[in-house]
Amino acid sequence: VIITCDAMTTWSRRYAEVARDMAAKEQESRRKKELQEIAEVCDWVPENPARTFREAIQAQWWGQMFNRIEQTSSAMGQGRMDQYLWPYYQKDRAEGKLTKESATELLQCLWLNMVQCVEIKLNPVAAAGTEGFSKFEDVCLGGQTPEGLDATNELSYLILESTRALQITCPEPCIRIHANTPDRFLHAVAETIKDGKGFPKLLNDEMVIPFYLANGATMKE
Repeated sequence: VIITCDAMTTWSRRYAEVARDMAAKEQESRRKKELQEIAEVCDWVPENPARTFREAIQAQWWGQMFNRIEQTSSAMGQGRMDQYLWPYYQKDRAEGKLTKESATELLQCLWLNMVQCVEIKLNPVAAAGTEGFSKFEDVCLGGQTPEGLDATNELSYLILESTRALQITCPEPCIRIHANTPDRFLHAVAETIKDGKGFPKLLNDEMVIPFYLANGATMKE
């Protein structure tokens, strides 16, 4: 584990070095500033805890990339992104460091990177069985807190909306629905389904949670 973590740090610092070299040669001021920021972010994460939404997104991507090096499948769940990214988003928004537009752009950059990672099936039969190089990269939104309260937040809407403008097949949002899911969120989900891209998929907390409880899980889990 230590070797892997050291490797992630080395890898990220290499990107920082390249971005810094590019910034030194860049004439356009806006792009120069962007490259300098990339260098600063990659110098900090994943070695250190993320301090901003952008750093958290970058750290999440590095985690994905190292998982992809080892993983032989394209089925890579991204977990409850609206929950673990929420503190960074909330803090940056409160401090005026982040707008909805800039957060959406960062998310869409992440989605575009994800869709470029394709599991090449050398067996033609395997490829035909899934009608090409299928991907199953879920991003889970909504649901409940460990205390049983509705977990939907502003980032839940933003992540869902960020996927709509891109005509790509991943990530695949999946929405946890329960009795107290806000009507506003249900409408946002319905509007996304109307786009005709086949997502988001819907998961029923009212069925799934009792199933896990019956099999020994705690309510908090």
